[in-house]
Amino acid sequence: MKRQRYLLIALGVALTVMTAWGVKNAQAILQPIPAPPLKPFSDNRDWMLIEDIIYQVGNSSIEIIVPKGFVTDFASIPQALWSFGLSPNGLYSKAAIIHDYLYWTQLCTRLQADNILMIAMKESQVPADRRDLIYAGVRGGGSAAWKDNAAQRANGFPKVISVADMNFGPLVLWKDYQQTLRAQGVKDPVPRSATYCSVGNSTDVPQH
Repeated sequence: MKRQRYLLIALGVALTVMTAWGVKNAQAILQPIPAPPLKPFSDNRDWMLIEDIIYQVGNSSIEIIVPKGFVTDFASIPQALWSFGLSPNGLYSKAAIIHDYLYWTQLCTRLQADNILMIAMKESQVPADRRDLIYAGVRGGGSAAWKDNAAQRANGFPKVISVADMNFGPLVLWKDYQQTLRAQGVKDPVPRSATYCSVGNSTDVPQH
């Protein structure tokens, strides 16, 4: 009996250590997206990045860089869902900026972009029920935004503001400023290589 009790105690200690190691190891895999400094347009609906966002995906060496000057509206979530705790801003906001950029550049497929959104939400510790709802939303309804972005780019609309044009006034709306920049012939910089797209072949956080 005494031996059995010692064995049970030893087993309990071993399980505790393994669980703690597993939690620590799982946390080590996560690479939260750095909090970006932003400058709002007058309606606080659209925001401009003041610095690059450098998102290292999982514990891999893969990086997604959203350039300084990129304009985002965070998560495009219908107002009807706000009462369910889903608004344009939340734990998923930084992941939404990454997703916005992928939808704008379209260097990856839409599925890859949506999967990277899911990975980024996992790394931002968005609760599973909310991230599943958001993911289902972009898979089911993201096609319109994807096509709209493609049309805007084809018509010469920029979405990355150059340093020379960042000093816009406090009453400026992005839709008006975007028109002005287009009229002035402002172009987006050539996107950096998109070697990260293969990460979006699944929704798993890469571990190497």
